[in-house]
Amino acid sequence: MFLYCQTVGTVAVIYNLESLWMKIFLIKNQKDLETVVQQGGNAHANILLGQILLRGKLLSSATLEKCLKRQKNEDKGKHLGRILTEQGIVNAWQVKVALAYKFGIACVRLDEFDIAPRTLSLVKPDIALQYNVLPLGVVDGRLAVLMEDPLDEKRIELLRFNTKLAIEPLMCSAKDLSLALSKYYSSFDESDALDDMEIVSDAEIIEMDLPGSDQTIEQQAKAKPIVRLLNALVHHGVMSQASDINIRPQKDRIDVYYRIDGKLHYSRTLNKSLLAALVSRIKIVGRMNIAERRLPQDGRSQMVSAGKSVDLRISIIPTVSGESVVIRILDKEGGVLGLDDLGLSEKEHAQLKQLLVHPHGIFLVTGPTGSGKSTTLYAIIQEINKRKPHILTVEDPVEYDIEDIEQVQVSNEMGYTFAKALRNFLRHDPDVIMVGEIRDEETAHIANKAALTGHLVLSTLHTNDASSTITRLIDMGVEPYLLSSTLLGVMAQRLVRLNCTRCLMEDEIKPSVRKKLGLKEDEIFWKGQGCPLCTSTGYKGRANVCELLTVTPEISRYVSEGSTARAIREKAISDGMVPLVQNAIELARRGLTSIEEVYAIGFESESG
Repeated sequence: MFLYCQTVGTVAVIYNLESLWMKIFLIKNQKDLETVVQQGGNAHANILLGQILLRGKLLSSATLEKCLKRQKNEDKGKHLGRILTEQGIVNAWQVKVALAYKFGIACVRLDEFDIAPRTLSLVKPDIALQYNVLPLGVVDGRLAVLMEDPLDEKRIELLRFNTKLAIEPLMCSAKDLSLALSKYYSSFDESDALDDMEIVSDAEIIEMDLPGSDQTIEQQAKAKPIVRLLNALVHHGVMSQASDINIRPQKDRIDVYYRIDGKLHYSRTLNKSLLAALVSRIKIVGRMNIAERRLPQDGRSQMVSAGKSVDLRISIIPTVSGESVVIRILDKEGGVLGLDDLGLSEKEHAQLKQLLVHPHGIFLVTGPTGSGKSTTLYAIIQEINKRKPHILTVEDPVEYDIEDIEQVQVSNEMGYTFAKALRNFLRHDPDVIMVGEIRDEETAHIANKAALTGHLVLSTLHTNDASSTITRLIDMGVEPYLLSSTLLGVMAQRLVRLNCTRCLMEDEIKPSVRKKLGLKEDEIFWKGQGCPLCTSTGYKGRANVCELLTVTPEISRYVSEGSTARAIREKAISDGMVPLVQNAIELARRGLTSIEEVYAIGFESESG
């Protein structure tokens, strides 16, 4: 746990890592920075990492002894901190804080501190973004640099070589560094690209009649200014935790949007003359045909941003104003969430774990596009994988690579569909099968057959609530009597935006909304009013809200008799199922989300 408290007469803030105390410096101006660099941290080189973490009550003596024994016998040469993080005993940030304490490296937080343009110019944007470093200022001939890992000697040497200055590494959290890098480097000035390039006009691009125009555009796409521009756009997306980047051509400009927490946010406008080179650069990165401008194209790539690898899924479509691009960002290093990380209530968490111990049957996760279905499926797979069964997945596309699981990607171009993969799976001795999505009648039938023949089948479906999923499968041709014997349960879910904790204010709820949602007149709710941390949206992050329908013998009878979705839903609620909207209201009562988000879920469920 972190505890911050202002001390009197200094810029220091006390940092409490349980009982381990060290200073966090709030930097507001150049004078504060000079104090930090000159005062620095107190080194404790004679104390070992394990002892520091032990003193901080982050692990027990028995656990430390066990990990040291493992380091000596099984993981020779592996750093103790890595062993501890791999075992899930501590997290990477706690290890870094302990090492900063050991080596006397100052930890800082930026608070209203403005970095001078002259200082920023000392480190090139591409180096700052690629190596996740931020120059703060020069003090006594030393360049103070903010780093997530100030013990990385290679990065320090690289900075020393590029700046010709001695480097004073300072430490901060990954989140604070990401926000700072986003603030200072996200608005890459495209004037550099315009100055350094011979621009091909939009009319010339569309006509495609100029000899050598493809070669000219390809040369521009490989030029450093365009490479840096694309890197900056992707980096800003990663730093903002955006799921998608939208690059939309207009008649006289290019608009850039980021989808953050499920909502599109306008970011900036680029000069229209950059479109051909920028899109061509994206095509090169995505291994697409650079000369094809009249047909849609899909591609994929990997890039390193802020020191971590991200997967990019790229879609390009031609419009009357030029080629439009959407880049989906998948942070593979963010890892797959576990079942405990989904934010389920204790009751639903217990029910879900109970369903997953079944050796055969079908479990479905439903909801609209972007509701977190794949994330939930991966969490479920992680939980089941603890038993070490033979798991096969067929996905479109494979979003995360999971160790010890065989994953297959469909290829519609080659005719390798979900249904065809499923047929092959049944001959490959699986215990558990995950199907990315049941899209058609054939896939639904084979999935049901797999469940009948002794396999646990997991999949997703596009429906608005749990009960309508059952009638949807019946509409797809699955016989009710067969479905009643295979279906284990259905989880319908949404992602709701969470209130920004820094700018919470009391929310004024209209009487009509209170009446519709069944809220008491004296109940108080909260919302974010907007601040720099949440980019003035009032929201930061998202959480899963769900309803879990467990197929009991009574529900099974309803399914077998072909009952309506409404009848099944009413029976499930009477058996204890908590509806989506009610779970969302509970989040709002705890101040975690706004009634606006709850109302959106209620409206969506009704309209469905």
